[in-house]
Amino acid sequence: MTPRGKIALAVALSLPPAGLLWIALCRALPPIHGDPMEFALGCSGAALLLTLALGIEAVAHERLFHASIDPLAGADSSRLAVNQRYLQNTLEQAALFVPALFLLARHAGDLRIVAATAIIWTLGRWAYWIGYHIGPMWRGIGVFSMGVGLATLAYGVGAFGHAWAGWIGVAALLGPLALIEAYLFLVLRRPA
Repeated sequence: MTPRGKIALAVALSLPPAGLLWIALCRALPPIHGDPMEFALGCSGAALLLTLALGIEAVAHERLFHASIDPLAGADSSRLAVNQRYLQNTLEQAALFVPALFLLARHAGDLRIVAATAIIWTLGRWAYWIGYHIGPMWRGIGVFSMGVGLATLAYGVGAFGHAWAGWIGVAALLGPLALIEAYLFLVLRRPA
């Protein structure tokens, strides 16, 4: 199987369970009351503690207790390389996910959706990390967390645009995203 095929298979295998778990959580969690922004802040903090902070700790412990304590000595293990890549990717994904969670809390109306989204994103980051340690192409098993973050951000920005200027606001804010995404898919599918 090609590397691209392995990633595609991992993504395909992970999407249905992630979607079903999100739906189950939205229905099974008890009603959540309180200030939506405070709740989003708590969910964001928990998600970052359980993903980004753990990645930082994994890299720090690896450096502290192994030959890679000198980062210029060239003694980094493959485990450290994977942990660093997980950390970098999680930092990138968190930059989209945290504001997305606040927008979701502001516009969704049901805070169980916010909790379920934070839980699924966190589980996706863990799956990405574990999959990466199994083999680089199996990181695809957690790529759905990227989709969760992007879809949540697009929903929140679209809801903001709709509240601001109706469907014209939605088109003004999400139209450029759709056009650039389409362009990237077309251009990057061709060999360089």
